[in-house]
Amino acid sequence: MLVLFAGSIFLYLLPSIETTLLKSKKDGVLEITDTVISTLTRLDDMARRGEITGDYARKLGVELLKATRYGDDDMDYFWVTDLTPRMIMHPYRPELDGQDLSNFRDRDGKRLFAEFVQAAKKGKDQFVDYYWQWKDQPGRVSHKLSHVRLFAPWGWVIGTGLYLEDLKQEIAVYRDRISAIFMGILLVSSLLSLYIIRQSGLSEKKKALVQGQRERLVRVLQESEERYRTIADFAYDWEVWIGTDKTVHYCSPACQRITGYPQERFFEHPGLIREIIIEDDQDAWDAYLVEANSDRGDSLDFRIKNTEGKIRWLGVVGRSVSGIGGKPLGMRLSFRDITDRKTMEEQLRHQALHDPLTNLANRTLCLDRLSQAMRRAKRRENYYFAVVFLDLDRFKIINDSLGHRFGDMVLTETAIRLTSEMRGLDTVSRFGGDEFVLLLDELSSPGEAIRIIKRVRLRLAEPFRFNGDEVQTTASFGIVLSPVEDIKAADVLQHANIAMHRAKEAGRNRFKVFTERMLETAVDQLTLENDMRRGLGNKEFRVVYQPIMDLSGSDVIGFEALARWDHPDRGLIPPAEFIPMAEESGLITQLGEWVLEKSLATLAEWRRETGTADNVFMSVNLSSKQFARADLDKIVVKTLNKHDLPPSCLKLEITESSIMDNPESSILTLNRLRKVGVRFSIDDFGTGYSSLSQLQQLPVDTLKVDRSFISRMKSDPENMEIVKAVIALARSLDLNVIAEGVELPDQLCSLLELDCHCVQGFYFHEPMPADSARELLEHRTGRTADHTRERMRHAHRVCHDEKGK
Repeated sequence: MLVLFAGSIFLYLLPSIETTLLKSKKDGVLEITDTVISTLTRLDDMARRGEITGDYARKLGVELLKATRYGDDDMDYFWVTDLTPRMIMHPYRPELDGQDLSNFRDRDGKRLFAEFVQAAKKGKDQFVDYYWQWKDQPGRVSHKLSHVRLFAPWGWVIGTGLYLEDLKQEIAVYRDRISAIFMGILLVSSLLSLYIIRQSGLSEKKKALVQGQRERLVRVLQESEERYRTIADFAYDWEVWIGTDKTVHYCSPACQRITGYPQERFFEHPGLIREIIIEDDQDAWDAYLVEANSDRGDSLDFRIKNTEGKIRWLGVVGRSVSGIGGKPLGMRLSFRDITDRKTMEEQLRHQALHDPLTNLANRTLCLDRLSQAMRRAKRRENYYFAVVFLDLDRFKIINDSLGHRFGDMVLTETAIRLTSEMRGLDTVSRFGGDEFVLLLDELSSPGEAIRIIKRVRLRLAEPFRFNGDEVQTTASFGIVLSPVEDIKAADVLQHANIAMHRAKEAGRNRFKVFTERMLETAVDQLTLENDMRRGLGNKEFRVVYQPIMDLSGSDVIGFEALARWDHPDRGLIPPAEFIPMAEESGLITQLGEWVLEKSLATLAEWRRETGTADNVFMSVNLSSKQFARADLDKIVVKTLNKHDLPPSCLKLEITESSIMDNPESSILTLNRLRKVGVRFSIDDFGTGYSSLSQLQQLPVDTLKVDRSFISRMKSDPENMEIVKAVIALARSLDLNVIAEGVELPDQLCSLLELDCHCVQGFYFHEPMPADSARELLEHRTGRTADHTRERMRHAHRVCHDEKGK
C-alpha cells in the first residue's frame, strides 16, 4: 500500500516535473538568445563607431546566426525575419529567404510569422507553439515551441526553440528510472513480506520479532517516501546540499548526466566536486565558496573534466541555507551544464574577429592588436614594431581569367605562406579582397622588419599550382615603422596603405616605407580629386585644339582635342598632373565624354560658320576605361547624331596598352565603330607591346609616333631607327603616320627625309582655343599655308646650315 501510495504521489507530481523541465529548457533557450542578441549589439556598436559599415555588420550578423548550432545533436538553430515579415535567413529552408511570409501557415492553418512578429513586439520572454519541419528533415513535421525576440536596431525578429518531442523523450527517461525504483521497492517489499509470513508461521515466539521488523519496514518506507519527495522536486539542474561539516547531505541524480559520476560517489567523497574542477579554475572555486556562503549568494562559471575526460562548462548559483531560528544548515548549490552556450559564445567571438575564408584575423582584430602594440610602445623604451600593408599584384586578372574559386584558393594559400613566414608573436590579418596586413611585434630593430618583408616577398613570388593550373604573382608592400605619432590605429593602417600604393606606382613587387611626404601627397591628390569633381560641374575645364599639319600640302587637316583645367585657386593645372589622377579615380570616363561632346560641338560650329572645315577631322583621345565600356559605340554614334556630323570626321585615339589588355574585345569594339565610319589612331605607338600580327587585325587608319622618340632622334641613333621603322611599317600596312611633339627645325627636317607627311607640335602651332582654331581654318588656304611653308623653309635652312658645318 505504501508503494502504491508513493506511486500515486509520483503520478501526481509528474506534471510538475514536466513543467519544471519545460521551464528549464525555456530558460536555456532564453540564455542562448541573450548571448546572440549581445553579439549583434556589439556588431551594431562597431558599425555606429564607424569601425565597420552597417551593411557589413548585418551581413556578418546573418552569417554568424546561420552558422550557430546548439543542443545535444548540434541541430538546433536560429532564423531571422524582418517586421514585414520577410524571411532574412533560415538555415534549413533557404528557399524561403527573401519571401514575404505574412500569409505563411502551418498544418493547423496558423499564420506563423505574423504571430512571431506580434509576439516579438510584446517583450523578450515570448514563446509561440506551432507545427514545423523536424530540424533539417523537411519530410517530418513536429510540434515545436519557439522563442522570438525583437532586435530593434536592425528591425529583426530572431527566433529559435525546442521540439516538444525531445522534451517528451527526456521525461520518458526520468519516468522509466522512477518506475525501476518503484519496481525495486515493490520487489524488496514482496520478498520481505513473504519472509515475515514464513517466519510468523514457524513460531509464536517470533511474533514480537516480526512486529519489530514490520515497524522497521514502515520506518524505512517512510524515510524512502521522504527522500522520494525530495528527489521528485529536483530540477533539470544538478542540486547539491553541503552541510556545515562539509559533508554532502543531498545530491540530485542530474550529477551523473553532467559529470558522469553517480550520486554515491559524492556522498562518499564530498571533495570530489573540487577534484573534477580543472586546475586553472580551482582557485576561483575556492574563492567562490567563501563569497557565495551568504544570504545574498553568488554565481560562477567554471570548467570540469567528466568521467570521459571531456571538458565541460558549468554555471553554479549558490547561497547559504538556514533552518528554524536561523540555524545554519550549510550551503545549497545549483549546477547547470552551459557548455553549449560557452561554445557558441566562443564560436561567435571567433567569427566576429576572423576572416571566414582564410581564418586569419580580420580588420577588427587587427586594429585591436595594433592598438595594443602602440600602447606598449608608449610604456617601454627600445620597443619596435612595424605595420605592413600588402596587396597582391595582378590578382584581378587571376580572378577574372581563372574564376573566383581559383582566386579564393590563391588567397588561402597566400594566408598559409604569410603565416609560415611569421613569428609566433606576429599577427597576420586579411583586410579585404587581396589585401593583407602584417603586424610585426617585438622587433629587435626597425631593420629586422625589412629583412622579414624581403623573405615574405620571395615566398609570395613562388608559383601557385592548383588542379593543373599554375600562376605566379607578386605583392606590393607599404610599411610603417615605429615609433609613430600619437594617432589612432586606423590612421597607422591608412599610412601603410598609402605607402603600398606608392610601391605599386613604382612598378609593383616593391616595398615602400611611409613618410610624411607621402601623406601630404595623398591629401593633395584627394583634394585635387574633390576639386576635379567640383570643377567638372563648375565648368572649370576647357578644350584646346592642336592643329595636325599635312606637310605635303602645307595644310591643316585636323585638330587634336586636349583638356585643360583652370583651377580657381591654383591656376592652370598641367594634364600630366590631373589625367593620371582622373584615371585612378574613375573621373576619366566623365571627363572623356565631356571632351568628346565639347569637341564635336565645336567642330559642328566650325562647319556651320566657315566654308573651310568640311574636310577637317577632330581627333579625340579615349582612355582605357572608356574603351572598355560595352556601350562605347552607342555613346559615340549618339554624340555624332546629336551634332549632325558624319562619322568620318571623328578620329578616336587609343593607346596600344588599351587595345592589348583585351585584344579580342578591342577588335569587336573597333569594328563596330569602323562599320559606321569612325576612324582610329594608335596613340604613342612604339611604347606599348603590340605585335605585328595583332596590328594587322586592327581596323586603324593612323599610327602616331610618340613624342619621346621624336625628341631624341638626333641625340640617340636608336630612336631614329625606331621612328624610321614605324614610318616604314605604316607605309607597308597602308596607314598614315603622325609625328607628335615636333618642336625644333632639325626634327622636322629628319621627318621630311623619312617621308613623314603629317606632324603636330609647337614648331607649327601650340594648342589653341576654339576661336583661334576657327580663325586658322578661315585662312587655311592662304595665310596659314604660307606660314606652314615658311616654317618648312626655315627648317630646311637650319638643316642645310648644320650639314655645311
